Amino acid sequence: MVCLKPAKAEGAKLISKRKHICRQKKRRGQQTLTILATAIFMGIVGGGISQAKAADLPGLAFPNLKNIIKKKKVIIYNQLEADNSSGLGSLQLIIPEKSVPRTIDNPIEMEQAAEFASQATGVRKDFLMGMLTVESDLGKNTGKCTYGEVEQGSEEAHNQGRLSSTAWKTFQERRHVIKKLASDLGYDAEQLRVSCNPGTYAGTGGALGVAQFMPDIWMLYRDEVASIVGKENPDPWDAKDGAVAMALLLADTPGVTEHNYYAERNSAKMYLSGTTSGVYNWYADQAMYWSRNYARARG
Repeated sequence: MVCLKPAKAEGAKLISKRKHICRQKKRRGQQTLTILATAIFMGIVGGGISQAKAADLPGLAFPNLKNIIKKKKVIIYNQLEADNSSGLGSLQLIIPEKSVPRTIDNPIEMEQAAEFASQATGVRKDFLMGMLTVESDLGKNTGKCTYGEVEQGSEEAHNQGRLSSTAWKTFQERRHVIKKLASDLGYDAEQLRVSCNPGTYAGTGGALGVAQFMPDIWMLYRDEVASIVGKENPDPWDAKDGAVAMALLLADTPGVTEHNYYAERNSAKMYLSGTTSGVYNWYADQAMYWSRNYARARG
């Protein structure tokens, strides 16, 4: 059996060490040739598109790859049946469903992530669990709207004068960020579920992942998260990545890493609104309550 590494497209990064194209030749009877081939291609970090040419893979005939959109999703070629006339078989292309983040269904996974984030940042684990309970029900509910739905609702609110021009401009900037982020992570931006537009106050939805960061805020912390978790491209829907990002933001409020009660309350209000206004005491009350009782939410 001969195994060949696929040629690396310009600027591409082939992540798996086991992605090989193998050809096996067997002679039976009248020397009938059967070729079974599997080729796996993944998009490069940074939203690029991986590209492999038929010339890079000797002996294999590929369909027109210009018609195949590949944004960091796995494309598998298989079922190559023998063709006695040409010596090559017909190639069937199987493209998996567009990728979306998985849901954190096991609360123990979220608790372990909070423990890791606490040790890495000094933010109290129980406080993180309380915040994660309030924000995403320990990762089980990271949003019910698509970004397209959020965009439509935000535009309507802006046109009706319920959303300021500044807020609408910020949303438009976030739109590009989330599309880039989705591409980097191999997700389909049109199918991603994010927080819906608020129904009780003027604002926009679009918060991401277990920590419910707005796209632009996530990008501010992404490099630091990457350094802590040891991952080049952290994912806001990942339990550990999201918990670390939340801890880093909370730790920006002085006193939080010393586990000061009032500092934690202020950091919760900052997390929601960017201010420590007493208007948001209700949110701080929820965060502190669940920090004491997250085991009830964990089940």
